[in-house]
Amino acid sequence: MRGENQFRGTLGRRIPLRDSVQTQTAPRPFGHYSQAVRAGGFVFVSGQLPVQLDGKMVEGDFTKEVQQTLANVRAIVEAAGGTLADIVQCTLYISDSSLWLEANEAYGRFFQGVPILPARAVVPVKEMHNRARIEIQAIAQIG
Repeated sequence: MRGENQFRGTLGRRIPLRDSVQTQTAPRPFGHYSQAVRAGGFVFVSGQLPVQLDGKMVEGDFTKEVQQTLANVRAIVEAAGGTLADIVQCTLYISDSSLWLEANEAYGRFFQGVPILPARAVVPVKEMHNRARIEIQAIAQIG
């Protein structure tokens, strides 16, 4: 567990306070950060872009960009031992507020069947890395 931070429990055992979640089923980070960090029963998923495993951006069809971005979030949550039902919060950053409806529809289809939908915010931003039109970060409660 890269970046593991531990303290000694009452029986002398090491108990992890936080650790890094890394998986080969989601794209590698572009920078110096973890795909996610597990801490205190929660998994904090770093912002994901519409990047495929080969490192190429999905471009052109915004719905497909949202689907790829959410698939990356799911892969990381699953690598941490969770499911879509464990996601408690998502923040979607979109490059233009006119994309809200399309993002909302793709998001709704993705979480269809989840008994309690995550809390959510959609934040229009001026510009994102690699000219992406969407970035999604998430928090899941696992364990």
